[in-house]
Amino acid sequence: MRRNGDYEASRNGWVGDYSDPSNMLDLLYSTNGNNDGKFSNADYDAAMELSRTTLDAEERSTALHQAEDILMKEAGCIPVAYYNDFWLQSSKITGSWHSAYGYWHFMYADIDENAGNGENAEDTENGENAEDTENSENTEE
Repeated sequence: MRRNGDYEASRNGWVGDYSDPSNMLDLLYSTNGNNDGKFSNADYDAAMELSRTTLDAEERSTALHQAEDILMKEAGCIPVAYYNDFWLQSSKITGSWHSAYGYWHFMYADIDENAGNGENAEDTENGENAEDTENSENTEE
């Protein structure tokens, strides 16, 4: 049903995997396999085609804006929501990263027991923190 466009309204989603307007706008190109709503507009396709072939950054940006304007005017899709990721992370976890796909990568992650408490590893290597060292230096006079 969905791939055939046999419906009046539906919900669809896409996670932008790279930071460029074409990531979303290409979905509604007439021949795109993910164009489940079967949106088709020759002017939209022409603007998208220009954005793919021009080497001029300003011309490309203008073409993408034109395609977006056509899409919104024709109601080829109606954006109603966008995804958010919320998480809490200890400042002791270093080297991890969160991708645009929503995946966590821990291959370079580490736990720094001193991170986030105002100390650094060099100051605490000998069991002292920087504040204790400063105080002991001041009291030795």
